Amino acid sequence: MLPRSLRTPNGKYNMMVVHTRLDAESVAKFYNMPLEEFADLPYEKVVRWRLAKVYGIHQMFYDLGYGSAEDLTPTDMDRILTKLNSTFDLVMVAERYDESLVLLKDLMCWTADDVAYLSINFRKGKPATNKIAPETREKLLQLSYPDAKIYEYFLKVFEKKVEAFGRVRMAKELAAVQDANKRLAEKCVVNEDSPLRAEKGMEWVGVVGRVTVRRDVQDCVDVVRTEHDMLNDVRDRQRLWVERGWRGNLSQVVVSPR
Repeated sequence: MLPRSLRTPNGKYNMMVVHTRLDAESVAKFYNMPLEEFADLPYEKVVRWRLAKVYGIHQMFYDLGYGSAEDLTPTDMDRILTKLNSTFDLVMVAERYDESLVLLKDLMCWTADDVAYLSINFRKGKPATNKIAPETREKLLQLSYPDAKIYEYFLKVFEKKVEAFGRVRMAKELAAVQDANKRLAEKCVVNEDSPLRAEKGMEWVGVVGRVTVRRDVQDCVDVVRTEHDMLNDVRDRQRLWVERGWRGNLSQVVVSPR
C-alpha cells in the first residue's frame, strides 16, 4: 500500500493557506461570517461545508474517506485508527520526511538514489500571518479533532518504526540519502538564466519556492514537475495503453509532448 504523508493539524492549515492563498478573509466570504463566528458553530453544521467542495475541517480525516465524525464514539475512532494502520504499511510524517524516506526505502528494497529528491514546492520567505485569537484557534482545533487523533496515533506508530529500525542504522541511512540528494542536485540544477533550463511542467504557483533544472535530462525534469503535469502524463499513457489493446508494458508507453 502506498504511504500517506501526514502533517500536524496546524501544519495542514498553514499548507492550505500558503499554497492555495486560503486565508481568514476567504473563509469569511465563503461561509458569510467571520472566522470567530464560524469557530462557535456546532460541529454538525460545520462538517458539511467545504470551500471549493474540498477544504474544510479535519481535512486529513476527509481525505482518508471519512465525511463526518459527529456520531463516532471514542471506541469507533480507535477502530478507525486501527483499520487505517492495518491498511497502510507505512504512514509518512511530513516534518520527519527524510526518516520517512529511509523507512520507505527499506520497505520497498530501494537504494538511496531511488528516494533522492530536490526541494520544491516549499514555502519561501516569511508567510503571511493570520491573526487568530488563541481561543478561536482552540475551537477550530476541537472542530478538527479527528485530524489531531490521526496525527497523534500515527506519530507514535512512526516512532516505534524508527526505534525498531535502529538509531545508529537510521543515522547511516540518512547520511546516504543526503549524499544522494547532493549527487542529484549536481546532476540537475542549473541557474535561472541557463539556456538549458526546463520550463514545461514547472508551473508552480508564485508563493512557493522551486529549483531550476536542465531540460535535456528527463530524470531531472521528472523530479521537479508539478503534480498536475505528472498526473496528466500518467493519464495520457494509460489512455494510449488502452487504445492499443493493453499491449506491452505501461511504463514503456511514450506520449507526445503537450
